[in-house]
Amino acid sequence: MSKPYVHLNRVNELPEKDGRICIRPETVDDIQYVSITGDPEGLRYLADALKWLADFDQNRNTDPPGSREHLHMEPGEELDSCSCYVELCRADAKGTGELPDYMKAP
Repeated sequence: MSKPYVHLNRVNELPEKDGRICIRPETVDDIQYVSITGDPEGLRYLADALKWLADFDQNRNTDPPGSREHLHMEPGEELDSCSCYVELCRADAKGTGELPDYMKAP
């Protein structure tokens, strides 16, 4: 019998939220972009979350090979309530380093 899938709870390892940070889509003159606005502490918090994700050893968790480590950031929780839902995702797949097709060079 195979081992059951268990997702390692890493919440306590994540950077603690500090400051104000708002990430939201905007459209100006039919051009869509993402606006990231924060006070110095909020911008440092986002930078720390990105650094945590970049430095995380994907072999430490029980996720299957080919999975990608990611963080969900929600309005009113990790982000200010004016934000949209945000997913930060490592591009390199666990065990293979494979990039998503949309990131591969043409």
